[in-house]
Amino acid sequence: MFGTPADCADFMSTAEGSAVLDGEKVDADAHQAESIEIRSGAGNPVTGTDGSFTAHGCGLWVQLPAPEPGEHSLEIRGRSGGFSVGVDYTLTVDAA
Repeated sequence: MFGTPADCADFMSTAEGSAVLDGEKVDADAHQAESIEIRSGAGNPVTGTDGSFTAHGCGLWVQLPAPEPGEHSLEIRGRSGGFSVGVDYTLTVDAA
């Protein structure tokens, strides 16, 4: 999410989520109201603005370990207030 520091504090007060890679939980890091620059082109459907602006970003993020070659499953779940997300991925990693 992005907004003001107060928006982020409200969002993060109820944020919870999980990521599971091949059946193993991957711990999430909470990012609270970090200053970010958002660059948008003409008619950006998310912001409704053109150009760049600075806001505060927050959320739960995971850094996945480097997977071995082969097929992997990744499940992501999260929610805060009225926002929720749930996605399942099948990842195929080619040998280097």
